Amino acid sequence: MTLRSIRVVAFVTRFLLATAPERRRLHKLAETDPAEASRIANERVGGALRRICEISGIEIITEGLDHIPEEACLFVGNHISYFDIVTTGAVIPGGAGYVAKDSLKKIPGLSDWMDLIHCLFLNRTDIKQGLKTILTGVDYIKSGYSMYIFPEGTRHPEGEMGEFKGGSLKMAQRAKAPIVPVAISGSRDIYENNPHMSIRPGTVRITFGRPFTFDDLPKEERKHAAEYTRELIIEMLKEQKAIS
Repeated sequence: MTLRSIRVVAFVTRFLLATAPERRRLHKLAETDPAEASRIANERVGGALRRICEISGIEIITEGLDHIPEEACLFVGNHISYFDIVTTGAVIPGGAGYVAKDSLKKIPGLSDWMDLIHCLFLNRTDIKQGLKTILTGVDYIKSGYSMYIFPEGTRHPEGEMGEFKGGSLKMAQRAKAPIVPVAISGSRDIYENNPHMSIRPGTVRITFGRPFTFDDLPKEERKHAAEYTRELIIEMLKEQKAIS
């Protein structure tokens, strides 16, 4: 484990321990003013994620931030690293709630912050429970909270994007919300490509594509919206590769 890795672990540990009273206050505030509680929580989490990027030596190059709509939307991105959440969460204005694996709900402190920014914990083995989770996401978007999903369901090496799950865009479809395709490259070099749990400096490119809605697609193509989004992201990744 490198010194950077130790510093990141130490920062996260201190942050979770030191913010326990703040989390309790925000949960209490959420009972009477959920929008304000969410705003404060996203601000705090975003600041923590930017600090993690700084400690890790990550340079984030963003394109298309002006494509992000002011209204709540569904961000849809490829998934290559644990640092995809860290880096996108550090740059998305106002933050977003992520659809994450349900095992993260067991981590004290972390799961509290995830709840406060409207993350969803998805059980991939229970179809009925998974549907309830998606419906909760629909309610979140309708209430003005943007969501972020990785439709591949798990991390893939760069250049090997998996298939997008068929129902991955249901939140946007039911909430009639814009979909923002997101292409990420370089994040795997920060952690996964390195031996012995080491975090190393690197450059991460994040491109936010132009938003679209289901109504923007021809009727016959709406059943294939997930594949359509996947192809958009593939083209965006090609453009990133051409630039780098």
